[in-house]
Amino acid sequence: MITINFCGYDSMHKAALNTVYPSGYEDYTLLLIKTESFFEIDGTFIDMPPNTIMLYKPHSPIHYGCREPHYNDDWIHFELHDKDETLLEELGIPMNKPFILPNMRTLTNYSKRVVLEKLSTHLYKKEVMDSLMHALLFSIANQLYEASNGKISSKYYHSMNKLRMEILNTPNKKWETAELSERIHLSISHFQHLYKEFFGVTCIQDIINARIRFAQFHLCTSEMSISSLASFCGYENELHFMRQFKKLTGMTPSQYRSAYRTEDGQKNYFKPYNL
Repeated sequence: MITINFCGYDSMHKAALNTVYPSGYEDYTLLLIKTESFFEIDGTFIDMPPNTIMLYKPHSPIHYGCREPHYNDDWIHFELHDKDETLLEELGIPMNKPFILPNMRTLTNYSKRVVLEKLSTHLYKKEVMDSLMHALLFSIANQLYEASNGKISSKYYHSMNKLRMEILNTPNKKWETAELSERIHLSISHFQHLYKEFFGVTCIQDIINARIRFAQFHLCTSEMSISSLASFCGYENELHFMRQFKKLTGMTPSQYRSAYRTEDGQKNYFKPYNL
């Protein structure tokens, strides 16, 4: 389990910052830095750009800051317990060495939720914070993995990833590969090749998967008819929707609703299926 001791989101320092703790802290310290910064590492000063991540191990010397006003970061002090004691090593996240990742927004969304949970008083706050910290660390590890495989270095990766997030968030829209490829200024064949290379799935299959997940949610949380749901999920043909749904879930939409919906509508509508 991961325990959060202290945390802060979007911390601002109007003056230049110079933080020094020669003996470090008792716990792990994660910094998500959104402005330029510097670090002292083994007696050498290193200047870092925005979107820098730093993870200090317990009892490690700490010296970092910002030479200009308006330093901004998120920070989390945490401890690892039981089976999670080796988690950081298993994920390959560097410690005591600053590194850069491209998608800081995803990481700061997690840290913001960690802070909100830390301030809450509900019964399962520790469990929720544990889950959020796992998600944050896995997200960091995934970005590191993609960087090591050369995906992030591609000039098309960020625009493609942004486009994919739009597809996954609004799967009910009428998505066409010709229009999508034109938005990235690529030929259709090049677009399809890069999409599969970056994300391990074709664009068309990604759209279908997202629509079926969208349908699963509404089957378990609404009284919408199958015909209305098909249109709501972006399908022009109800029969086509039903065929794709059964192919991926092994059930018809009606069977799925009967199997996974309870009286209060709380069900596991993200039941796994083969992608």
